[in-house]
Amino acid sequence: MKPSFERKRTAVALLCAGAALVLQACGGGGGSDGGSAPPASGSASPSGPDTSAGNSGSVSAQYVLSPDRGQHHLVGVGSQRLGRISEIAQNGASGAILKINESELSGQAVVQNISGSEAFALGRWVAGTVTTSSGAETLTGKDNRSYHYVVFNAPSAYPQSGSFSCDAGTFSTPTRVSGSSSAPATGSTSGQASLSFAADGATVAGSLTMTAGSGKGSVPLKTSGLDPRQNSITGSYFSGGAGAAVQVADGGNGTFQVVGSYRATTPDGAGYIGVFRFACK
Repeated sequence: MKPSFERKRTAVALLCAGAALVLQACGGGGGSDGGSAPPASGSASPSGPDTSAGNSGSVSAQYVLSPDRGQHHLVGVGSQRLGRISEIAQNGASGAILKINESELSGQAVVQNISGSEAFALGRWVAGTVTTSSGAETLTGKDNRSYHYVVFNAPSAYPQSGSFSCDAGTFSTPTRVSGSSSAPATGSTSGQASLSFAADGATVAGSLTMTAGSGKGSVPLKTSGLDPRQNSITGSYFSGGAGAAVQVADGGNGTFQVVGSYRATTPDGAGYIGVFRFACK
């Protein structure tokens, strides 16, 4: 569908307990890379070695960064970075993102769950040296430690109305960040989402189901009144419980995406994180 568009809104909606907390994506919470950012730059060449052994997935096209609308989620053990993209590097061969702002994967780099197009890129840093503003650490690929990323462009504006159907979703392999070491290090995720627009912004409905061994955890995605360039925090995402940071992204050619990062918890208390993307048209 090709709806008419209205000017983007700038108000930030803060909803009460039991509802979603909406934050500006360019300055949200929980390790946001917010604040003023220099003009974004990008490269299709790697920011460090990208070894093919161990990589998985592919992209249909290289992600095309919009200098003023590029956004990202990058989450790992004890780390949640959401916000603008000021610098990015994507490997031209594998399509893996190897650098987002000050966060970079180098050394014997292994990236799995690689997926993407001109409108987004998604994946999981599994092995190599990760350098962030907090320092450097080595991922071995032999335990539960990973960094999950999704990059995209925020819409320039929303339709005044309309409903969009979303596909079955694309997900990184969830990894354990808390709980007993006897719990599985990884799991699998499925989900569903729908997207609609009205005068007060975007409404997302749906949920994710994360399965690790015999344990399952549900993650709510439901949110409303969402403005362009905002993410909505559902559940208890920033306080160690189940929840997600949900955002609407530009899908190109009048389509949209529902993207974000999440944390799921299983009945035995294990916590798992990952990123997701639904294409909606």
